Amino acid sequence: MAADYVSPFDERVRAPEPLAPRPASIRGCQVVLLDIRKNRGAEFLDRMETLLRAAGAITARSAKEIFSKPAALGLVDCIASRAGLVVEALAD
Repeated sequence: MAADYVSPFDERVRAPEPLAPRPASIRGCQVVLLDIRKNRGAEFLDRMETLLRAAGAITARSAKEIFSKPAALGLVDCIASRAGLVVEALAD
């Protein structure tokens, strides 16, 4: 019996996109801290929130339902409508 090989790599080619403009300062910027629910992510975001607030940023917290699934579109829309910057806690 023959078997087909399926590459684990995404072989599609996308045109490079420019980076979003970066603010000169984060003072006064709305920053959402996104917890994806991995171990110790909240601890990381607690520290980032302290540093961001000390630099003058305005912070808000959001969380995904579970780390193993993409964020719900409603959550993505909510974050996009209220934040200029996002910090996402990705790993343990």
